[in-house]
Amino acid sequence: MNLTKLFDLQRKLDEHIIKEKGLDGEDLLPKKILALQVELGELANEWRGFKYWSKNQNPRTLIIHKDPHGQCEPIKKNPLLEEYVDCLHFILSIGLELKFSNLDFMPKYKLKNITDQFNEVFEDISGLRMAILGDWDEQDLFSKYRNVFMGFVGLGEMLGFTWKQIEQSYLDKNKVNHERQESGY
Repeated sequence: MNLTKLFDLQRKLDEHIIKEKGLDGEDLLPKKILALQVELGELANEWRGFKYWSKNQNPRTLIIHKDPHGQCEPIKKNPLLEEYVDCLHFILSIGLELKFSNLDFMPKYKLKNITDQFNEVFEDISGLRMAILGDWDEQDLFSKYRNVFMGFVGLGEMLGFTWKQIEQSYLDKNKVNHERQESGY
């Protein structure tokens, strides 16, 4: 798990976005917290395991986009992994903003099932938000951030992702995010 590399890539993306969007000096932390919560909800939606009312509770892990003209190979996507990595972008970005980017490894915690894990990560994010709003001291704030990260890493493992898959998907999405900024996204 090479977090230093991911924090560096996220720093460059954040700087790019701030420059392109003219956001220098704006407090983006509340928006990043909300974005993380939204992305975590999108991840849960792709997981589908909480949808007790649905016949299809299987995670969406493969979508194949075919070229209607047969000109190129089908593109395979894993929406569950993509949403996981979208969350990771915001977790890293929040860590950078809080100046907690000197991590090189993050342990994990896992609860008894994925539903509980999702709920706990949501609570951890809310706890981090409250710590930020309460202007907690650095050590306690770091503890809250670390809880978010540890629960999220555990969630990834529970969803069946390896760190190698996560890192490669992050690299792929980071590249797409830079391209989006260049094209006026």
